[in-house]
Amino acid sequence: MEKTLAVISALAGHDRPRSLADIAQRTGINKTTVHRILQIFITQGYAVTRGDGTYGSGPAMLALAGAAITDGDMTALVRPILENLQRHTSHTVHFAVRSGSAAVYLAKVDSQQPYRMASRVGTQIALHSTAIGKAILAHLPEEEARAVIAATSPLIRNTAATIVDPELLLQELQAVRSRGYAIDEEENEANVRCVGAVVRDASGTAVGAVSVAGLTLSLSQDDIPLLGPLVVAAAARVSAAIGRNG
Repeated sequence: MEKTLAVISALAGHDRPRSLADIAQRTGINKTTVHRILQIFITQGYAVTRGDGTYGSGPAMLALAGAAITDGDMTALVRPILENLQRHTSHTVHFAVRSGSAAVYLAKVDSQQPYRMASRVGTQIALHSTAIGKAILAHLPEEEARAVIAATSPLIRNTAATIVDPELLLQELQAVRSRGYAIDEEENEANVRCVGAVVRDASGTAVGAVSVAGLTLSLSQDDIPLLGPLVVAAAARVSAAIGRNG
């Protein structure tokens, strides 16, 4: 346990990726043990490897930190952006970060509509059936996205519209990349439509997403081309805020 905590501290305590040798030196743990711990962290989303032999904090660690400071620094940075998006769209706005093969809501701004979305801060959501999740998956390296999809297969059918075929989901992710934002067409909850855009950390890694959500009666398909660019712009501002805070 002490060795695991030491590696967590080495990853979380720095604002740039660290090499295996650097982490081993800083923790006083041999490279073989550090490598084994890091591989476990990577599979659980608590660490990421950059492809150049360096490692950094993963989205699950960000989610864990975010949950611990829901009323603190991260929310203070992000909430004004979310509130501005809500004012311009009149729909409920969410911010969530990836946690392994799911995502976790870190902030929510309710709409002024007479109804309230059932979503709650701290709740986990699926990646394959939500606009937030598809925005994240679409901007992961393809090998990683495929691994996440495989790890959660068979994909759960939440509604009649949920995409449960992995290959069809991969095609949908390509469409997300092409248009710049993801759409949830009643795939996670009947009568609810969402538009989501990816949020990246300071290194450019896809770690979360921002979305607007509304009942299909108030958020029509015709609204999507108008909402998409607004969500993308807000997500970019959240990315910049997180990067400056990193």
